[in-house]
Amino acid sequence: MINRVLFLFCGFLCSQQILQAQHTENIISHNQETIVTDPSKGENSYKHWAVFPPKSKEIRQIVLNLTFECPNNMRCADWDYVDHIKVRQKNDTTNYEIARMLTPYGGRFQEDWRFDWKVDITDFSPILRDSLEVDYIHTGYEDNKTRGWKVTVDFEITYGTPVAESLAIHKVYDGNYSYGDKTNPIENHLQPVSINAHSKSTFGKVKIHQTGHGMDANGCGEFCDKYRDILYNGKVIDRKQLWMACGDNPLYPQAGTWIFDRANWCPGYLLQPDEVSFDLNSGQEFTIDLNMEPYETEKPSAKELLVAYVLEYGRINSENDVALVDIISPSNEKIHSRKNETGALAVIRIKNNGQNNLKSLVVNYFLEGQKPKEFKWKGDLPFGETAILTLPEEIYREKDSAKFYVALKRPNGKKDGYGFDNSKSSVFTKPNILPESTIIYFKTNSKPGQNEYSVTDSYGKPIFKRDSVDLKPNTVYLDTLRLQKGNYTFKVDDKGGDGLEFWFKAKDGNGSVKLLDTLGQAIKHFNSDFGSHIMYNFRVEPGVPYHLDNEPSINIFPARTEGPVTLDYFANHEKDVEVIITQQEDETKIVETHTYLNFKKGIFTYDLSYLPKMRYYFKVVIDGKEVFKNRIRLKE
Repeated sequence: MINRVLFLFCGFLCSQQILQAQHTENIISHNQETIVTDPSKGENSYKHWAVFPPKSKEIRQIVLNLTFECPNNMRCADWDYVDHIKVRQKNDTTNYEIARMLTPYGGRFQEDWRFDWKVDITDFSPILRDSLEVDYIHTGYEDNKTRGWKVTVDFEITYGTPVAESLAIHKVYDGNYSYGDKTNPIENHLQPVSINAHSKSTFGKVKIHQTGHGMDANGCGEFCDKYRDILYNGKVIDRKQLWMACGDNPLYPQAGTWIFDRANWCPGYLLQPDEVSFDLNSGQEFTIDLNMEPYETEKPSAKELLVAYVLEYGRINSENDVALVDIISPSNEKIHSRKNETGALAVIRIKNNGQNNLKSLVVNYFLEGQKPKEFKWKGDLPFGETAILTLPEEIYREKDSAKFYVALKRPNGKKDGYGFDNSKSSVFTKPNILPESTIIYFKTNSKPGQNEYSVTDSYGKPIFKRDSVDLKPNTVYLDTLRLQKGNYTFKVDDKGGDGLEFWFKAKDGNGSVKLLDTLGQAIKHFNSDFGSHIMYNFRVEPGVPYHLDNEPSINIFPARTEGPVTLDYFANHEKDVEVIITQQEDETKIVETHTYLNFKKGIFTYDLSYLPKMRYYFKVVIDGKEVFKNRIRLKE
């Protein structure tokens, strides 16, 4: 009976995926295109024409996939600049910013580095039609001969019945507005906008791309926390703090101040727009207004980079309609790499696309080759809203990797009005196996009051915890865990959001964290520059060979120095190790070479104060292979 149920369920999922595949198309406007700055203007435009679907073809969803890589024969770019993706229809002078990218600090990325982001841009589907000019605009002033990005812009279009009838798109604000200038208040530019609603409109949506930039005496606009109100017919319908914590960025570590919280953005981030819905009376006039928190300063330099749209919609096409937006865990997508706090429990994101509030739902899920599991969810999710669900039963399989399947059904106990977006699959990767006895190696830095570390099971039950009050500065702690068979999560928290080391805070020192076996061998090395937390999921299987992290742990500190640089090396096996120091701009210019025979672990300090003040690379070569490369800046 189990096999029959599994067969039928697999058949259901497979049929859904085939239908989805038949209705999906990818339109790539920029294919691994090298982009660089134009220092003479501060921005560089890369325009391409692309052919999108005709207006007669129904579109269910459009997702913009954006990929960054290091360019061929160049370094990844250094600075956190603002990039825009804009489109313009043929014979039209109006352009629409459909996405905004905040570039990462790429100075420490290696040649094979790559990262992928995505954002839902379905609201723009009425203008993403026929022949379109797609303009990727890269801003900034850095050197454009030796560094840049390789960018792919991919529009993933899923055909099918729209969630709701799209009637109009109004661009209501578009500017780089001064903020804090009493002679030119931002509210002079953010005036109420009046719109006559379409005769078929039932609801509207305000969609905003907004990021703060500039640096006045108070850190505004990049580093100050201000709120913004959205007013509909003079009444506030939304207030948001334009602030984002950056210490949990999935793209880490970066070369610059990537951990610093910012005004609605972080370095290495594809902006997720703010969206607020409201009811509309068809055919009647209404007003939309944006107001920033009152703010003035004597020497204003802050800017609010803001584009806002008002979208009008008519009928919602289904009464009961749920969509599976994403499988957050298990997943091999890097964008989800810092989100799995639940160990072996799966996490999904759903969206209510039905007119009725979503109050119940059945979730079926399983790993390939296993019996399906069922979860009956209850809640109250309004139209257009999303929710994250943690599925209640652990998932695990002995295979190194396997497909994980999820299907949603019976929203509000009814047949789904649109069933083609109810199922997805992801990749399950077997967690590392650890022994029953494991040692936590934790070396504090000079600010141990910011740290704590713990082990919990998949359901959050605490197994072990060492609080910040137990930690002293610059001290090594060795805690032995004795664990039974099961799934666990090891977590390190840093309340300062700056990890156990951060180049900008060299006075805070550096620490390190590892998991060791009882023989002192490394099971897992962790990067000390981790921002706000480390999260590591593992499994204990008595009698099963466990994982060893046989790649050496190599760390240099500080990244900015007047001369002394410390190299910390830890490996499970003795090797002949070579440390090579070169100039960054010309790596053929070697300034020092050090050779260590039959070397396993140790800490060395090099005094480079005699060298010219510039940037240098530290390279570590083992058996003729470069295994580590990082840069330091020798400062005055």
